[in-house]
Amino acid sequence: MAKKSVSGQSWLSLINIDKVYSSDKQRQAFSLFTMIAIAIIVISMLVVFNYKVYSPILTVSLIAVNITLISGAFYFIKTAKLEMVALISMCIVFIMCVALTYTGGKENTALYWLMFYPVVCFAALGVKHGCRLGLGLLLCCSVILYGPDFGQVAYGSVEKSRFLASFTLVFIFSFIGEYFRFKSHLAIADITLAQTQDAYTDQLTGGANRRFISAHFLKLAAKTPEKYLPFSILLLDLDFFKRLNDTYGHDFGDIVLIEFTKLLDSQFPSSAVKARYGGEEFVVILPKETASAATKIADSFKQCVAKQAILTDDNERVFITCSIGVAQVDNVEHFSAALKQADEYLYLAKERGRNRVVSKHTQEPYE
Repeated sequence: MAKKSVSGQSWLSLINIDKVYSSDKQRQAFSLFTMIAIAIIVISMLVVFNYKVYSPILTVSLIAVNITLISGAFYFIKTAKLEMVALISMCIVFIMCVALTYTGGKENTALYWLMFYPVVCFAALGVKHGCRLGLGLLLCCSVILYGPDFGQVAYGSVEKSRFLASFTLVFIFSFIGEYFRFKSHLAIADITLAQTQDAYTDQLTGGANRRFISAHFLKLAAKTPEKYLPFSILLLDLDFFKRLNDTYGHDFGDIVLIEFTKLLDSQFPSSAVKARYGGEEFVVILPKETASAATKIADSFKQCVAKQAILTDDNERVFITCSIGVAQVDNVEHFSAALKQADEYLYLAKERGRNRVVSKHTQEPYE
C-alpha cells in the first residue's frame, strides 16, 4: 500500500459541538423574530391609524419595512439562512429609523421608537454587525438633528441632547452585554470541545476510542450518509499480544500499541476513521469503500505491519503481525450486525493461523 502523509489527529476534525452553537442560533433567531413580530404589529397599527398624519415618505417607508420583514421571515423558513435574514431585516429597520427621525413621526415622537434598535441589533447580529449598524444609526441621527437643513422636522434642543445621551447609553450597555456574552460563549464552546475530544480519545495511543465510533461517528454517518455510505469495517487484532507482554513487559506492550496506531495513521487515508476498540483490538472504517476493495487494502496493511520492526529497550528487533476481519455497512442501522460479522471473520483469521485477512470475498484467506 502506498504510504499516506496524514495527521494522526485528523479524526478530531470530525468532532463537532453543534448543540452549543445551535442554542446560540436559537437565541439569535428568537430575538430577531420577536422583534419582527412586534415590528409588524406596531408598524401596521401606526400606518392604519396615522397615515393621514404621517408624511408620504414615512408611510411608504413603514409599508416597505413590513413587506420586507414578512418576506424575510418566509425566506428564513424556506432556507434557514438566519444571518442573511437578520442582516437584511436590521438594515431595513435602520432605514425606517432614519425615516422616522427625519419626518418626526406623529407629534415629533419618532425618537422614542429608536431606543430598542441597539438592543435587538446586538442580540440578532452579534458584536461586529451590531456595532456597525448601531453606530451608523447614531451618526445618521446626529446629522439629522444637528446638521444642515435638509427639510427635516425640527426638534427641541433638550429633546435632541437627551435622545443622543440615552441612545448612546443603550448602545454602550448593549455592546458590553453582547461582547462579554460572546466571549463567555466562546470560552464555554472551547471547554466543551476539549472535554468532548478528551472523552473520545484513547489515553494511551492518542487516537480515537470506541466511544467515538458509537457516540459520534455513527450519528455523523446517519446525518450525512452520502459522505460515508457504503463503508467497510476492518476489525484488527495484534497476534500473540499477551506473549509480547509476558516476554518483554507491559511497557513494551504499550509501545507496540502506540506504534501500531502510528501505522494505522500513516498507512490508511485521512478519510478513514481509526480507533482503538479495546485492548489490542482496533477498528478502521473506510468510507465509500466496498468490502471487496477494503479486503485488498487490509491485506496491504497486514503485509506492511509484518515488515515493521519495533525495538525493545535492549535494542532487540521485534516483529509483530495482525489478523483482520472485514465487513461492509450499507445502512448505519446495520452497523452492529456488520461489526459482529467482522468479528466472526477475525476469529476465523485467528483460527486459520493468524496474520491473515478474512472477509466474504476471501474463499481462501490471504496469507
